[in-house]
Amino acid sequence: MATEFQGPQRELLDAPDRDHPPGARPVLAYREEDEPEYLAGLDARARQKIQLQRRGTWHGELVELRADQAPALSRPREALLDERWHRARPILLPGLLEHDTAWPGQAQERLALFDSLQRPEGLAEFISNRPTEDPPHWRPTGSLPLHDPSRDIACLGLETNPGNGVWVKSGHLSTFDKDRSLRVRFSAGREGSNDANRDLRSHRQVQSLAQQLLPEVRTIESTPALIEPLENWIDGPVFFTQHIGYWNAPGGGALMHHDAFREPLEGGQRGVVYVQLAGRTAWMALSIEDLSRRVIEFVEYMQEGELAWVREELFPDLETFQWLERMVARFGRVRKELGKPGCGRLGPLVGRGPEFTSLLADAGHTYILEPGDGIVLPNQGLECTCMHSVFCASPGPTYGVSMAVREAQPAVSAQEPAPSKPARGHSGPRRKRRRR
Repeated sequence: MATEFQGPQRELLDAPDRDHPPGARPVLAYREEDEPEYLAGLDARARQKIQLQRRGTWHGELVELRADQAPALSRPREALLDERWHRARPILLPGLLEHDTAWPGQAQERLALFDSLQRPEGLAEFISNRPTEDPPHWRPTGSLPLHDPSRDIACLGLETNPGNGVWVKSGHLSTFDKDRSLRVRFSAGREGSNDANRDLRSHRQVQSLAQQLLPEVRTIESTPALIEPLENWIDGPVFFTQHIGYWNAPGGGALMHHDAFREPLEGGQRGVVYVQLAGRTAWMALSIEDLSRRVIEFVEYMQEGELAWVREELFPDLETFQWLERMVARFGRVRKELGKPGCGRLGPLVGRGPEFTSLLADAGHTYILEPGDGIVLPNQGLECTCMHSVFCASPGPTYGVSMAVREAQPAVSAQEPAPSKPARGHSGPRRKRRRR
């Protein structure tokens, strides 16, 4: 077994402001032109290497190190995870489904749908080919208008009783021609304006349909290693809704975004759980506060004269860069801007690859999810939520499921009206870091 790092790699891994998520294998960014000794050290301790590209943009290269290269935990694991939940930092659950044997076959069935769901009729075929004798019995009510015709492929309504319906839609993750990434979403009500509704009955209906059409959902939702910590953090029973099946394809994935709404925390959406079921995905995930700090650090590098090519491309004139300098001078303004759709005017910086992506990796905010792994993205409100972006890290399409977490017995009335305008996000220097 190779020894631990003693040089610059160790300095990066042990940096006091690097995130150290319990259970996560360390990930670092590298370049082929790095010093040979540095690269050799990485190779000797590497578990795998991954190249990142999304929607035609190159985001660099990562090396995932063996788990024995991670620093020792500073406190008991349970205390660290509890703190991460309340600070809206991502929580990795490696091997979440390792004790269940049904999901690998179900995942392969879902992978086989990748090509057929690219067609408008593919969604109806999928639903009709999954009859179930278990109640409730869902009946199709016909096609529904597409909310986003530039990405949506098909949308179908289903109901168990008149007026008691939900909908399922298929669509692409982006409009980029070469990105074939797909999702199938389960929901109810008017898309967009009702996304933050607090009607527990309709959320339960969504859960019921998702469990019937995607049997792997039942496995995930009944896993004690997931349910028990969630109920401890929320201090009460939970259930899952707003399910989405994801097929991340090579060159595709999701830009940096969050899943919070402008709503009271009690009785609202408390976070999202994603479980990888086939293939690998690479995640950049961190709290909105941590992302704000990394943005400020990146801008300070530019102020010091580094990353001149990034400044020239993103902020070519003095006026726009002065706006950026005023922005990062106030932490609250940075956080507010990042919470806007597409991260607002900071979106081009946050989506910058490989420079900003490499910074996030070296700061401990990158995770490689293997089949059976889960990740929890906590939400404590718009100003304390988990930001995340996703890359396909496999040579072929991948498959995973995300589910929103809600309280089964919220303290506030379940009939409280939904907010009329939900706000939903879309995706000094800490130490001497190798510049990208």
